[in-house]
Amino acid sequence: MGKKICVVFPGIGYHTDKPLLYYSKKYMMAHGYDIVDVTYGKLSGHLPEEIQKVFDDGWNKAVDCLKNVDFSDAEDIVFLSKSIGTAISARYVAEKGLKVRNIYFTPLEITMQYANSNGIAFHGTADPLVNTGEITKLCEERHIPLYRYEGGNHSIETKDILWNIKTQKDIAEKYIDYLNF
Repeated sequence: MGKKICVVFPGIGYHTDKPLLYYSKKYMMAHGYDIVDVTYGKLSGHLPEEIQKVFDDGWNKAVDCLKNVDFSDAEDIVFLSKSIGTAISARYVAEKGLKVRNIYFTPLEITMQYANSNGIAFHGTADPLVNTGEITKLCEERHIPLYRYEGGNHSIETKDILWNIKTQKDIAEKYIDYLNF
């Protein structure tokens, strides 16, 4: 039986101690996955104005971060990613030719330039960085199920803490079902 690897690609200000990544990472650890955290350090540029600059910088840092990870004998690889991390993870899969199951939290439109159909995505309809209609169309074209949360921001949250908790539970149920342990 090969090893199981889960690589976590955070967003710029959305680190692994925030709900979407915190709970999904905990779930993966509880199911025997070796966790690899991608770290970017300080990224140059700001979203959305300088998305290409941020993406290129994050890409280079992620490749460096993963250079010693041996995916060759992995029985299962899961990439958890958030925001700009979704684009970096999708490009990594495309360029390295890996067989990966992707969980995209708040993917950006640039993500879909690289994404294959092996994944699911989650999006808040009040996300100021992403057009809901556009991300819906792009996910449909790639056969990636997209779960939309009405009124959720780029963290899929609102001012209503009970909505946030209920939404986190719904998101977790959907990615657990996708992973189908």
